Amino acid sequence: MYSGDAGREASEAWLCQGDATKDDLKDEGVKSLLPLLFSACQRNKVEVDTEFLTLLRTASLREELRTKTYRRICQNVLSTLTAAGMPIIALKGAVLAETVYDHPALRHSHDIDILLGENDPSRALSLLSSLGFAPLRPAGDPEWQNIQFIHQSGLPLALHHHPFHVPLHNAAQADMWARSQTQVVADVPVRTLSPADALLHLCGHASYCPSRTSLRWVCDAWFLIERYPSLDWDILLDCVVRSRLALPLSVMLGYVAEELRAPIPATFLDRLRTAASQSNTIERELALWGVRAGGRIRFKNLVRMPHDWRTRAFVLKWLFLPSPAYLRSVRQIPRAWPLAFFYAYRPLQYVLRCARLRRQSYLRGKDKPLLEEPS
Repeated sequence: MYSGDAGREASEAWLCQGDATKDDLKDEGVKSLLPLLFSACQRNKVEVDTEFLTLLRTASLREELRTKTYRRICQNVLSTLTAAGMPIIALKGAVLAETVYDHPALRHSHDIDILLGENDPSRALSLLSSLGFAPLRPAGDPEWQNIQFIHQSGLPLALHHHPFHVPLHNAAQADMWARSQTQVVADVPVRTLSPADALLHLCGHASYCPSRTSLRWVCDAWFLIERYPSLDWDILLDCVVRSRLALPLSVMLGYVAEELRAPIPATFLDRLRTAASQSNTIERELALWGVRAGGRIRFKNLVRMPHDWRTRAFVLKWLFLPSPAYLRSVRQIPRAWPLAFFYAYRPLQYVLRCARLRRQSYLRGKDKPLLEEPS
């Protein structure tokens, strides 16, 4: 991402890790970043050994070929939906690759994400079916949240009714639509999120998505902030607070600013940390849910992480007796009697899981961790 001396030093520092670097390449998320690394090495004139250079060049070429197919399918989708007058906003990778990266092939996009502004998705379903997309499951729910499709080529597509999975995170949805702007994506003029809303959606989604372990969101955030120096930080802060995302985003954007030196105003970060320190119970529970949903932290490690007993007690309470507001928001349990059943079943579920793990450990003839989180 850096250029000049800073970029060369960063690239050389990573390459000097030797075996650690080779281990990283086994991770699928890291593999998707190889074209970006190849571009950085070329731009900053970093010396790379022949074997690794071949690996980088091959990964870059493969991604360029894949991007041509991806853009063709994406172009068909966006042009068909916009020509039909569908109220849509293109989201995530397809937009970022075209608008903030130097070349679309530098940003691996594994699916197409569309935000639909109609309550009834039947028109979109019909149009997407005509383009070779098939829904993975019937979409007859009037309260639909998202519909997953698969193209005949194998490319996934997700049609979203809301920007975020958790209803509380969608408080600024109407304003996001109002601020949306037209940009060219895959050669098609289409509505996209404003820079501030794109950063909110990017980091908010990464706060609970398993794919964040690839750190692709870090690159996206850095390039987005670098590309839009006039980004409205006041609007972003207002939407972060309203969307109950201050706690996770204070950590994520703080990391991008401190470790990658992204040009984020210090005053914004201070105000964001202040908002995070004032988070209420449901916001702290949602942050914990995001850590568990998006990371690889085991139950016992999550309990051990806090340095004080009050925080540890809060984590334990959330694991076994989460608040009704949290269950209504994340589990989407609207009525009282399912909540009572959930609370009664949760400890039993934990005991059964421990028993299952103990049996697996016995059958394998070796010790295995017995502490697991209740789902």
